[in-house]
Amino acid sequence: MWMNFVIGLVGCTLGISSLCDCDDHRSDNQKQTQSNEIAESYQDPVSVQIHTETGHIVMPVWIEENGPHWFVLDTGNQNTTFFARIAKEVGVETRPLGEMGGAGSGSIKVSQASDVRVGIGVDGSEIEFVDPVVTVLPDAAGLPDFNGKTVAGFLGATFIERYITSIDYTKDELSLMSHDEFVVSDDAQVMDMKLAFGFPYFEGTVIPTIHGENTEAIEGNYLLDLGDSNGIGIEYDRAQICGLIDSDDPAQKIIGMGQGIDGVPFKMKSAPVDSITMGGMSIEDSVVVFSTSPGGGPPIPDLVGTVGSGVFTGSVVTLDYKGGRLILTN
Repeated sequence: MWMNFVIGLVGCTLGISSLCDCDDHRSDNQKQTQSNEIAESYQDPVSVQIHTETGHIVMPVWIEENGPHWFVLDTGNQNTTFFARIAKEVGVETRPLGEMGGAGSGSIKVSQASDVRVGIGVDGSEIEFVDPVVTVLPDAAGLPDFNGKTVAGFLGATFIERYITSIDYTKDELSLMSHDEFVVSDDAQVMDMKLAFGFPYFEGTVIPTIHGENTEAIEGNYLLDLGDSNGIGIEYDRAQICGLIDSDDPAQKIIGMGQGIDGVPFKMKSAPVDSITMGGMSIEDSVVVFSTSPGGGPPIPDLVGTVGSGVFTGSVVTLDYKGGRLILTN
């Protein structure tokens, strides 16, 4: 999984990606078999109040009928994930999963739990399902509060892929409906989206500038990471290749400080950009962001960057994992 957070202009970046072979990388047939075995209650459609003040999608979630706990809806995450204190509180049994690393150097030990009941909404009854495999993080990997809300966990692809999932950043509302009921509006923009092991991404091109001159185009795949409050991000290696890391361009700005899971801080910087194209759509943004420290990433081929929630502020983002598309409306 890959979870990447930058809170405000000065925050904490936590990224986690698997370093072991025991991740839940199931085949489509295996997923379908397990999905058919999962008991689920759901009345179409469902709307849930969310909080997006920090750029993250924060919502109430119940674990084993215990809650509500504040969870982040995170497209940069494979499955349901929560911290060890929640597992202890609800009495969920865990077993070692392996070592994981992410933003910054270093790694942490994580655990795994099976067949955990997840509830969505104020009382957890709007949607209930059983997630066959969840990841349990050590409490030491916890994040600072999001606008006074303590983050207890994350909902990832195993939740999002079940529905047509719409995030209204203006109304602070999350809407969920069946794939059969969804119709794309005439004024919508559609971005072509692909999936790799549950991670959504776009084929894209970004052309940053240094001292007013265009660098070489950064072409490749960009992870859709709505758990990242920034806009378009460039992976450290690609930023270094095109000269952004060591540039003395005064147009580059320090936008905050990040912190890896090893506790070592690093700078988050922005740089001007000439043009951005993602999933066949032009993105009107004037900067890209990057960190001054290398980190890990999910198993997406030719991964060169990220697309964070900052791109979609003030819009309605609809995720259709099965249809391979992101639908954008105002």
